[in-house]
Order: sequence, then C-alpha cells, then structure tokens
Amino acid sequence: MKKNSILIILLFFFLVSCGFKPIYFNKENNFDIEKIETIQSNRLSAFIKNSLSNLSNKESDKKISLLINSKKIKSIASKDAKGNSQLLAMSISLDLKVYENNEMKSEKQFLESFTYSNNSNKFNLSKYEKNIEKNLTNKIIKDINIYLA
Repeated sequence: MKKNSILIILLFFFLVSCGFKPIYFNKENNFDIEKIETIQSNRLSAFIKNSLSNLSNKESDKKISLLINSKKIKSIASKDAKGNSQLLAMSISLDLKVYENNEMKSEKQFLESFTYSNNSNKFNLSKYEKNIEKNLTNKIIKDINIYLA
C-alpha cells in the first residue's frame, strides 16, 4: 500500500515536471484566417466555414486564406439476401488549400467515415445521419485546427 502511494506521487511529479500539456491547452491560435472560400455552396460547407472562422486569432501576424472543397458520400456497405440494404456508410472528404501572401503554402486532404445500420423508420434514420454528419465534420475541424497550428 505504501509503495503504491509513493509510486503514484513520484509519477505525478514526473508528469508535472516534464512539460506535458494537453493538445488543446493553449486556446490561442497563431494564425488569422482572412478569407475562407468554398468551391461548393451547401450546408456542409457553410458549417465548416463558420466553425473555421471561430478558430481565427485576429491579433496574430500570420495571415492565411483557405480554399475548401468538401464532399459528403453516402453509400450502401452491405445488403441482405433480398437485396435490402443492411449497412450504410457515410464519408466526408475535405480538400484544404492554405494560402499565405497569395501563394499556396500547403495542401491536405482530410477524410472521415462511419458505417451504421439501416433503420426502417426513415425519419429516425435521417436524424441519425444528420448527427453522424455533424460528428464527422467536428472531427475534421479538430484535425484542421491541429494541422494549421
């Protein structure tokens, strides 16, 4: 018992003194997004554009512009013996181009996908698909924040 408590205390002091910080500890980003352009104007692109504009730090010296091309793809992953769909798949793909001083600095593609069961109640299925789309989009936005930081 005494050895376990000493070990926990030593481990705590080691983690505190090693400079460990969570990824999102620093709330201030070191970039200012001046302009966000989307190739397609749809609900998904509008949500991504609004979320990325909130990440911007207006006091930063690093001014960037973003060009976004996003796609949502729903497909049938498997069917039963009668030909009815059992599993569905949704994937969101986002191509990001980062411009700094009117020249392309970098380009990256983000992809998130999710497989789910079909539901006979189409209203509940539609609500569930909107929730999946929102969760996948939030994952991509977090990945973009880490990529830009």
